[in-house]
Amino acid sequence: MNSCLLSESEARKNVNYLASLDFIISLGFGLIMPLFPQYIKLLGGGGLEVGILFSSFVLTRAILAAPFGNLSDRIGRKRLILIGSFLYALLAVLFTVPTSWPGLTLVRGLQGVASAMVWPVSEALVIDSCPVASRGASLGKIVMASNLGMVVGPFIGGGLYFVASQYLGFSVTDSFKFPFYFTAIVALIGALMVWANVTDARSPAKDRPKISFGKLLRPDGMDKQGHRNLKVLYANAAMEGFSFASIGPLMALFLLLEYPRLEADIISIIIGTAMGLGALVAFPAGRLSDRIGRKKLFVIGGYLSFVGTILIPFGGVLLVIILLLAMRSMAFQVSSPALRALQADTVPEEVRGRLIGMLESMSNFGSVLGAPMGGLLLDAFFAKDIGLPDPFSGTMVPFLISGGLGIFTVTLVLLLVKEKPRPAPEKESA
Repeated sequence: MNSCLLSESEARKNVNYLASLDFIISLGFGLIMPLFPQYIKLLGGGGLEVGILFSSFVLTRAILAAPFGNLSDRIGRKRLILIGSFLYALLAVLFTVPTSWPGLTLVRGLQGVASAMVWPVSEALVIDSCPVASRGASLGKIVMASNLGMVVGPFIGGGLYFVASQYLGFSVTDSFKFPFYFTAIVALIGALMVWANVTDARSPAKDRPKISFGKLLRPDGMDKQGHRNLKVLYANAAMEGFSFASIGPLMALFLLLEYPRLEADIISIIIGTAMGLGALVAFPAGRLSDRIGRKKLFVIGGYLSFVGTILIPFGGVLLVIILLLAMRSMAFQVSSPALRALQADTVPEEVRGRLIGMLESMSNFGSVLGAPMGGLLLDAFFAKDIGLPDPFSGTMVPFLISGGLGIFTVTLVLLLVKEKPRPAPEKESA
């Protein structure tokens, strides 16, 4: 077993700078995410094409997250995070080149490669750097930073689009390109920041043996309950990924169809506001999970989040829909750091990179199926009569499927996963 190489101050520095990297990368992600559905529509696509665009990203990330996690165990986390960050910056510029949605989808797929190098590996490095007792707080910090980036991003992206189209005289198509240039700049800043300030917490293990797929399901050093926990968490990751992807990437398109007069910048502000309220609770929720338990907080947040998903199409009034989006976001951010800490507590240290990568892959494979399925359902059923009285309509179908599946997978964790006893939290955490 490799012991941590860092002092307490170095560990805190790692967590803080990796949280900053997550903020910067997510800022770029949030800049363009609410604009993608409208950009795709401008290039001749619809709900299905939005789903395919999202799936191209998560498919490459799903395929490569576990191999890159394995590689980070062998060559070190920092090196892989740096490569991914620089690649992310380059690909942001390439988004401005395609003139059709298939070309945009190709670049988006390549961006998933960069993402697989950054997000699961940086999470593994945070786990390497902090003690078990403060793991929830540390993971809550990076979740909060990531979501703050997603919050600020839509406001900046919408603002850049507005300035380019209304004041600089650019066409609608060219105005959509401005946020991509800004994304490239912030990703480059993030890469340079990691290069200067982050340290690997454990020595790379170049001679570490390969692990078969069967061993990823039943790794050595775990008891029967641990193996069951891991299998349930794999299943939860896949189903939760499907559930969120079947709705999340299409939320901007749903608002555009429900309220055709809304402009791109206004939709970005709505989504950013809802996510902002969610980001505020991530860090305190992570700290709370260190004290009252990971599973309890995950279950509470998970149920509330998926109930909010089901209720969104019944909102009717825009303000009510915004409040439901905020509820969904806040509840998800209560559950997310608790789930990540629960996964980290379950995974053996010696194979942490590989298993965290595998959990990320399972989530992404679920998302690959969920995003186009949500798009198909939205295209097929939006505002259609399904033989039920008002306020029921076909619009509820993708939301009901997403929320119902999410409630089912949270229930699986509630009934089958047994949480390990944790050390008492330290007074000061990373």
